[in-house]
Amino acid sequence: MKESTPKKRTAVLIVEDDPHSQLYFNKLLSGTYDTAVVASAGEAWDLLHREIFDLVLMDISLTGGEDGLSLTRRIRREDAFTALPIVAVTAYAFPEDRQRALDAGCTDYLSKPVSSSDLHLKIAELIKK
Repeated sequence: MKESTPKKRTAVLIVEDDPHSQLYFNKLLSGTYDTAVVASAGEAWDLLHREIFDLVLMDISLTGGEDGLSLTRRIRREDAFTALPIVAVTAYAFPEDRQRALDAGCTDYLSKPVSSSDLHLKIAELIKK
């Protein structure tokens, strides 16, 4: 009798520098998805080149030398990541902030605070494409 291999869970990279937001997103998602949490653009870049992710949640206002929009533009320049869904997650909630995120290469945008249902719906929508 052939054993079936377990279905691989969707892997989500959470790029977030605020410890409370890291905990919040990880707690919301870790029951359903395989999650990894990093606090900086450099850590995200390194991890993206070591592991495979199905989706990235990208905080826009990262501390340090590079913000989330700059990192998104850098990610999009690599052929391996052109189809990777990147969802901007930010407290910046004006229409021009959303447009700036989309122009940088984000697939979609959610403003903080993000509800659990909105987050799960958005991820489900984007990983089915």
